[in-house]
Amino acid sequence: MRIGIVLHGPEIVDAGSAQRIIGIFKLKHDIVVKLGGTMGRTAVLDAGLEDLIDISQGLTPSETINALKDSIDLAILLNQGKTPETGKQFGRIVASKLEDSAPFIHIESPGHGGKIIYYSPGAKKCAEYVKGILGCHDNYDLPIESGSPLPPDVRIDGDTIIRRIAGAFPGENIRLNGIIMGTATQPGPEIVCKGGRVVELRGGLIKLHGIEKLRNRKIDLFTAKVKTGNIRRTRHRARIKKAPSQSPGKTVAMIDHCAESTFELIKGANLVITVGDDTTAIAADILARLGIPVIGITDGDLDCILEDAIVPSGSAIIRVREGFDDIVGKEIFEKLMEGEQKVLLESNGLLDRVLALAEKYIVKIKYY
Repeated sequence: MRIGIVLHGPEIVDAGSAQRIIGIFKLKHDIVVKLGGTMGRTAVLDAGLEDLIDISQGLTPSETINALKDSIDLAILLNQGKTPETGKQFGRIVASKLEDSAPFIHIESPGHGGKIIYYSPGAKKCAEYVKGILGCHDNYDLPIESGSPLPPDVRIDGDTIIRRIAGAFPGENIRLNGIIMGTATQPGPEIVCKGGRVVELRGGLIKLHGIEKLRNRKIDLFTAKVKTGNIRRTRHRARIKKAPSQSPGKTVAMIDHCAESTFELIKGANLVITVGDDTTAIAADILARLGIPVIGITDGDLDCILEDAIVPSGSAIIRVREGFDDIVGKEIFEKLMEGEQKVLLESNGLLDRVLALAEKYIVKIKYY
């Protein structure tokens, strides 16, 4: 049997469950293992599993399973949610987005009182098989549960579209398509849109800077990616790569408030310019694993969605006056990058050129 195993998030990798379960199925079956998402891919690099787990595609779990559907006999989602309930909610959403394909099984939080969940009558026998093989090889005693595919909790009220966010705890940040739009103040906050624009965050406090960034983007709450809380909650040891030696020219990439697309945006880059505090923290943490230095433009507006972030050697983080990181970022994009996301530039004097554009706004600079 050919089994497609799709991982979601860093926790299942950091906990060691992913490697153990992959190893069990690899004993008897032809398997293909893939992972999407930014911090999950970072966890794979930290664990040294990039030869076992394909992290080359930035697809969601449902997109990955749909892409594999004609080449596998069974699809397994491996996930460790913030809580078992939030993990199960995520599995229901994934199941709701699957096309006609191989049977789908969801293994949720296998090392933390988890479950094996199936979403169609035809998949029940597969769930029983999965339970048997896991129990036999590694003493995983996971109960089987029937689940119902459930799309995101979205309702329409006249010209208003409302999406409830399951599993958000008070105090956690809320990210909409990678942009931090606010903070939850009560469980189950709701995003409210009219005409494709965010107009309200019920049960939460809006972050004006984030809403400004979303203002020019049309939002489809049925398909939007909504995430909450810290993006990597489990303990881990970073596997740092040494920065390559300097060369006469560099391919420079720019990441402006879209850190979750870091892997896609920096392909082939030798240096990355980042704009925004959390964007710089997340992108720098990822790029430390790849040995790519950053020039970060920040203004002190950090939401701390990633703790203990690492900065690659050879980097410089430039702190500008509050609210001016976007202005400096725009100057760099237009004058240094010439309106392109990725360009070839002379390495000599590159930082000096960035500093010249930011000069009148600079508060301090930190070198690594």
